[in-house]
Amino acid sequence: MTAAAELAVSVGMLCAAVGFAVGLAIGRGRQPRWAEKSSFVHKVSIGFATLDRMDAVLLRFEVEEESRLAGVEVGELRLPVGSAVALVTRGDAVLVPGDRTVLRRGDQVLAVAALGQVAEVEERLRAVSRHGRLAGWYETLEPVRRGAA
Repeated sequence: MTAAAELAVSVGMLCAAVGFAVGLAIGRGRQPRWAEKSSFVHKVSIGFATLDRMDAVLLRFEVEEESRLAGVEVGELRLPVGSAVALVTRGDAVLVPGDRTVLRRGDQVLAVAALGQVAEVEERLRAVSRHGRLAGWYETLEPVRRGAA
């Protein structure tokens, strides 16, 4: 192992130890563990952490450059009942969004979903990322076929 790699591993371990200590001090050892799911095709990468005592899950995603989530209002996401966008971080600003808050490229978004709704919320976010605010209606439109009789 090269000296640079050893240094990188040491720094990583030090950061992990500091993060763990801070987590114990602040959250009494119950910090959420994020699991990442990536999808290059749909331009949305979603991470989630369970909220054990509430039967809920936190979903975290970024509005990426090529995602059609950019420009969509939070209310236009049409998440299932019982799910909601709880927080948006934009640069140094932290916003508690309303239905009219417009998502922008680079926004980090935290949503809450009931444990049984995670797949439905993820599917909805991928659809909006792919088709924009008309996702759901767009997929149901069938092309008009004009053929010779």
